[in-house]
Amino acid sequence: MRRGDHNSYEGDGLMKRTLKQGIGTALVGLAMIAGAPLASAKEVVKIAFLAPLTGAVSADGIGGRNSAELAVKLHNADPKSKYEFQLVALDDECKPSVGVQVATKASADPSIMAVIGSYCSAATIAMVPVFIRFNVPVVVWAAVLPEITYGHKTDNINRVSATLINQTRVAAKFMTHDQHYKRWVAIYDTTDYGKSMFKYFDEFLKKEGGTMLASFGVPP
Repeated sequence: MRRGDHNSYEGDGLMKRTLKQGIGTALVGLAMIAGAPLASAKEVVKIAFLAPLTGAVSADGIGGRNSAELAVKLHNADPKSKYEFQLVALDDECKPSVGVQVATKASADPSIMAVIGSYCSAATIAMVPVFIRFNVPVVVWAAVLPEITYGHKTDNINRVSATLINQTRVAAKFMTHDQHYKRWVAIYDTTDYGKSMFKYFDEFLKKEGGTMLASFGVPP
């Protein structure tokens, strides 16, 4: 897995990784000759984990980080694993401005090979241009805003969680058919997340025979 050579950061990173691999190959060869235990050493692969580790939704961010750390420990404990993973956790505070900063820090670091992020849609959508610029491999672990993965023609940003399109489709069907609520008034926050949530719920509500009587956008 290698990032694109899009700027000086990436060029320097590629040179450093190539040099590191060359030195590592030489050392392993010498170790094998000398019969030293270095021959079994694994190359370290760093992965950045972006999440709100402080603030109002920090419980979710910390829970995600803990889960990622557990996955890394299980991987490293497997004697068949080829690489040793190291997790680098960065706090985006669920804020777009901070998200851009940590996304840049992780993407520009030549020692970090991939990024897992993030939880808040408002912060994650702000990171997308950074991820595209550096062409860093990204897996979105929680943010549900569809535009994060569908808004650009790029193959380096992927997700493991469903989007709010799936959520609102199920919600509209459940509330209209199973619970028999047909007439609605919506209050939604005016972030990209809130506006998109309302857009798709309203769309699916109408398809299920419901009616949106009024809607009110409010600041977060």
